[in-house]
Amino acid sequence: MRIITRWLSTVVAASLVLLGPADPAAAATTTVDNAAAGRFTAGPDWGTSAWSAQRHGADYRFAAPNTVTSDAAWFKASIAEAGAHLVEVWYPADAGYNSATPFMVATTGGTRSVVVDQRANGGRWVSLGTFTLAAGDYNVVGVSRWTSQPGYVVADAVRITSSTGAVAFSLPVPRSALPRSEYDDPHHDYPAIDLPVWTGTPAYAVRAGTVTVIDDSSCGRGINLTGTDGAVYTYCHFSSWSVSNGAAVAPGQQIGLTGNTGNSTGPHLHFGIRTGSTRRCPQNFLLAVYDGATPPAASSLPTTGCFYATRSTEPVIPLG
Repeated sequence: MRIITRWLSTVVAASLVLLGPADPAAAATTTVDNAAAGRFTAGPDWGTSAWSAQRHGADYRFAAPNTVTSDAAWFKASIAEAGAHLVEVWYPADAGYNSATPFMVATTGGTRSVVVDQRANGGRWVSLGTFTLAAGDYNVVGVSRWTSQPGYVVADAVRITSSTGAVAFSLPVPRSALPRSEYDDPHHDYPAIDLPVWTGTPAYAVRAGTVTVIDDSSCGRGINLTGTDGAVYTYCHFSSWSVSNGAAVAPGQQIGLTGNTGNSTGPHLHFGIRTGSTRRCPQNFLLAVYDGATPPAASSLPTTGCFYATRSTEPVIPLG
């Protein structure tokens, strides 16, 4: 998909903050460093290092990948009240670290896994997504060694922020990544939108649903999220996925990292909504979520008025 060049200056400005949190409602925040007494546990095969300046606190823990056992390191946190919580992780990044580190979150619906590329986006808080957590003092976030990719997996620190009330919808990228004005821009030739964000920006599930992985020459690496409302929310041009095919996801959960794969001339996230075989304009949906309002039903979104009148020669992304 094309990117319109007028977006470039906005993207440059946004790049300084695009890896911030997903902006939950302000509430209690708990930060757990690997050095916190009684708050971190790891097996004997986990080493300690202070080598990277991107570390959180005095040091961080690392271990070689293992395809036989998980041997997870766990961060323990006290969750004051059951409900939706934003979970973020901090780690130093290095080209020699693991590109598919499994992070685990102990939710009320079972352990959820999010794969993180620890070769990128280090030295800052990176969102795993928003999860429903039980109240209590327990192991909330784990870092598993069970990955077939080479390079150390790293456990450094986690941050857990409660939300005021259940989270029903999320923007597809961190709120800090783009101004509101980018969410009403027209697509080039059919109902959809192209969001200009750099490669490696977290992409979030806009609502609860089930994912189907896409990997083709047009969309590139992407996802069709079939929402609990029955509509399909399409994401294209990921650099990598953060969830597996068929996974159930919660609103605000990280499902991938944006990129430039497929039919794309520059880094961005292509986002579309359809009901059945009808493509819908996503702009009103996204603007409502940005404003903190309940978005209109997908079936009520318009099918025209959100793209340029002159069609390009580029192919339309298949419905999938």
